[in-house]
Amino acid sequence: MKNKLSTLLLAGVATLTMFSCVDNDNLNENNGDNDALVSFGVNDVQTRAIAVSGRSLTRGAINPYLSSEDLAPQKLDVKGADAENLCIIETTVEGVNPVQADAQTRANVIKNITENFSASGHRGTTEANITTKPEWFYNEPTMSNGKLVTPRKWSWAIPHARFYAVFPQVKNEYTKIKLSPETYEGSPYIEFEAETEVTNQKDLMTACSGHVHYSVQGTAPRTDLDFRHALTAIKFAVGQNLSINKTISKVEIRNALSKGKYTLSDKFDGTGAKWENLSDAKTFKLEGLAVSTNQNPNAVLTGNDGDNYTFYMIPQELTDKNITVYVEFTDGSKIESTLKGSWLAGTTKTYKLSEKNSTWEYTLETTNPANVAYNQDKSNDYLVTSYRIAPDGTKQPVKWKAVGYEEYDRATDSWTNLGTNKPSWLTAMSKENGEGGANAESGRATITKADLKDCLTEYNMVLQTATEKGAAGNYYNLSNTNGGDAIQNTANSYLISAPGYYRIPLVYGNAVKGGTTNESSYKTAHTGTDVLSNFKDHLGNDITTPYINVQNASNPATQASIVWMDQQALVDGLSVTNNGDKSFVNFHVSAANIKNGNAVIAVKSADGTIMWSWHLWFDHSDALSTIACTNHEGDNFKVTKNILGYTIYKWKSTSYESPRVARMKIEQEVGNGAKKSAYITITQSPYAEKEYSTALYQFGRKDAFPGTNTLYESTFVENGGDNISIVNAIQNPGTFYTDGNTWGTEYRYFNLWSMQTTSQTDASKTLVKTVYDPCPVGFSMPPVKTFSGVTTTGTTNTNNKDINALGDWDQGWHFYAKDSSSPSTIYYPAIGSRTAKEGKLYGVKDRGYYWVGVPSSTSAGNNLDIRNTIVIPANNLNRAVGCSIRPVAQ
Repeated sequence: MKNKLSTLLLAGVATLTMFSCVDNDNLNENNGDNDALVSFGVNDVQTRAIAVSGRSLTRGAINPYLSSEDLAPQKLDVKGADAENLCIIETTVEGVNPVQADAQTRANVIKNITENFSASGHRGTTEANITTKPEWFYNEPTMSNGKLVTPRKWSWAIPHARFYAVFPQVKNEYTKIKLSPETYEGSPYIEFEAETEVTNQKDLMTACSGHVHYSVQGTAPRTDLDFRHALTAIKFAVGQNLSINKTISKVEIRNALSKGKYTLSDKFDGTGAKWENLSDAKTFKLEGLAVSTNQNPNAVLTGNDGDNYTFYMIPQELTDKNITVYVEFTDGSKIESTLKGSWLAGTTKTYKLSEKNSTWEYTLETTNPANVAYNQDKSNDYLVTSYRIAPDGTKQPVKWKAVGYEEYDRATDSWTNLGTNKPSWLTAMSKENGEGGANAESGRATITKADLKDCLTEYNMVLQTATEKGAAGNYYNLSNTNGGDAIQNTANSYLISAPGYYRIPLVYGNAVKGGTTNESSYKTAHTGTDVLSNFKDHLGNDITTPYINVQNASNPATQASIVWMDQQALVDGLSVTNNGDKSFVNFHVSAANIKNGNAVIAVKSADGTIMWSWHLWFDHSDALSTIACTNHEGDNFKVTKNILGYTIYKWKSTSYESPRVARMKIEQEVGNGAKKSAYITITQSPYAEKEYSTALYQFGRKDAFPGTNTLYESTFVENGGDNISIVNAIQNPGTFYTDGNTWGTEYRYFNLWSMQTTSQTDASKTLVKTVYDPCPVGFSMPPVKTFSGVTTTGTTNTNNKDINALGDWDQGWHFYAKDSSSPSTIYYPAIGSRTAKEGKLYGVKDRGYYWVGVPSSTSAGNNLDIRNTIVIPANNLNRAVGCSIRPVAQ
């Protein structure tokens, strides 16, 4: 985290003079006056100046040595993509990310101070002989309320002193901010090195008390520390109405000097402080961005106060130093611009990517507040900066106002224009117009707190009150669109969303498609040691027909049973109709007992041998509706809304599952040509107390296993040992076979879930579904790169900013369906897994695995692996692990 003293620590501008008494036992310094403890009034010069001035700072209010030329704007040429149309507009404001103080803030400017800084003390018997070395105390940790961590007392015999302070606190373990040695004579200095990763950079502020005289014995003198910024803040922004439509992925400042010596002023007013001995040119990077040039007009890309995206740079000359700004886009194109002028301490420069022919005298920038929790009724501050640069280079405020509201429609991935009305949940915006100014104006949104309701009863009621399907003696055929007699499309999993009497044709997986034999689901022309050319039945024989009771005419399936259920009495009345290619397994689902859950049923021969099994998933009819997702390579997939076998056991939540998003459009009241506009986006987060699981699958098996330990009428075997084979897997669909040699020998095939896959390098965008595929009709296992878009790099993240998700870890990730330019998201919960060694549940709510259809070796499968700090789009995992599946539409 960057430490910004102006907003986190030293925001107060009224002097804090601290007096306290401590026991003698706590004071080790001799000849001190017990009641006169050293303490400081901690002030931020910038915040105080803004509070006094209101909307616009008078030039020099913070730094009296700034000239109008120092703050004059510049237009910088660019090289690279679309260079003929683009330029960079540089503007400079006094202060580091300055924010206006409202009337209440100006009246009560002291804020809570939360972090320590370093202080050193010099003293003498007269002002003239105050020591040039910090012989009194050196680099002492000082609390943000102005008290030394180790208390020091004033001495009546040595009453004159001068104090120096540095923020952040100088610590030995952090080597990039070093204080001059304790033996150094003169004003102390800092050896400073700027971090090259922007998110790790530190702000630097210093102060000197000037001469302080202890003149009334027993009463500590007023001792103020006025902190001033020593660095330059750099921000980047996107201009209005850019003609290019690109997404910015990286911003760099190249060849800037990273090291320097900063000598502190020995005066209260800060004069005399200076940078010198600058060296070591480096590149400073901000990566992992996804900012659209079209959808974020006038938005600050970096430098939003508090978001770690401001570049904090050592003040330095730029002209003829070959210091450049580099911007890279997701399509691989890039632009570069050579900087001119200089960076000055205590100022903020904004580099805005703009059209050459646009009017750049007008500036309108917005900063959105953080997401609002469901049970909060106020947002954090949103910020608006609105001004224009007059011909003489001075900045003039430009009034702005709200012109309308929009609400995000997740179903259409678009914004609905509400005119001047707000959505019902957004009660008010405290600031809908402003006077403008170079310092940001702030406002807050008022939100309607969301109530929690018992969603599970309501959710299950949809199933229980749905119109029953079929009737006793007239079973509804789940392979037929209308429940008729014809066998149209089959699978190993069927979604049931209403009570009724159902039947499933005795067909191997998806071996019937469109009413005809789908031979490609169990045969391939490919051969090889690790390719299964003809898929096997429960006896290990080649499957030659889709129909189980034709394949086994001499010993057909005649009975059925439940393998396991995770809700009580989901299924009853199982029977088998044995009639060759028109054989069915029949069952009843009662209105009293149907609820969100899973069951696995199997058919058996007369001797009780299981010949095949099916997964029955009880959920809403839209559970298999799809969400359009784009991977890192730009390929589009339609991924199911719910994870296969998703089951809720407890659920209280807000009435909305995805974040509610609205935005206020604002516009400057005047402009040169088209008026500038921008958006302030308000997001209310959802909340849920939810206990849930999904079906879990071992790689290559069609068989669903429970994601819970609470089961009914179950023959589930958690640890079946090292005994996997195709025959054992089919005959024992409730047995979880654990890791061992048999997985790499008996179950080694590459094409168990993807018929045309012959090696672990198969990167096909579509898969040929097999009879062992566990997905419902119309869906298959995901191709290997389906999930590459869950990070901005397409590979394992190196830090959290690489994770392509909205918000923080939420027992899973709300991944963007594409990128942050569109707020459409898809939630991947940390379901956990069943372990390869013992078959036990592991990592529930901490980790999630999602299989794809292509293995990574003969003993491992590819999968998406999610944790709160790590996201791996293509992880290698033992095939014996039980993982979740998110089907993809065929």
